[in-house]
Amino acid sequence: MSIADETENLPNGMNAQRPSGRLGRPVDPAKEAKILEAARSAFLEHPYDRISMDALASRAGVSKVTLYAKYKSKDQLFVAAMSVGCNQIYERAMLEAEAGKPLAETLLRLGVDFVTMMLEPEISALHGVMMQALATRPELPRAFFERVVHRSTQILADALALANKRGEIACDDHYRAAVQFIAMVQGEFRYKQELGIASGVDEAELTTFVASCVQVFLRGYAKTPR
Repeated sequence: MSIADETENLPNGMNAQRPSGRLGRPVDPAKEAKILEAARSAFLEHPYDRISMDALASRAGVSKVTLYAKYKSKDQLFVAAMSVGCNQIYERAMLEAEAGKPLAETLLRLGVDFVTMMLEPEISALHGVMMQALATRPELPRAFFERVVHRSTQILADALALANKRGEIACDDHYRAAVQFIAMVQGEFRYKQELGIASGVDEAELTTFVASCVQVFLRGYAKTPR
């Protein structure tokens, strides 16, 4: 039986009630990784509304109680599963900022990693899920934006704030600066991906492009001598 066939008879394939049992225990990191991997693949392979929490637990090889101990709803699990790669890219930028790594190096690495991730086939599939959800579940794209896009941007903004304190840049609105940098490095790559005409990217070309974006960004926010 496929995961789509295991859907419960509830609106939108959702589970109305959490299972009874002892909840709230920390989930083992290895089990959590399996849950997120199983959920990610399921959400990209099947219509969102035809996937149940029971089916996701079965696919991950865990109990429903274990699943609900960490994720209260399918929406929450979806956001967590689809945000793993993006969060790691931005969290690394924060770690580098805290360690005092030059901002130019951090921005170059982040920009290349972000665009590379954006061009993966899974991101095209995720975009399709979001577009389909707009009509019936508008709260899902909104939750994804708040918990993934906004959160990642805020992490970069916090890293820029540290760079500002070190005198690497002069910036009053770190969040706006983060938005500007993220938008700039996407260039034409994002449009090609959304139109389905992205056929991979030349690593050297991408690195050169992102490096030029970093230069423009740092010049724009350069500390003005007094």
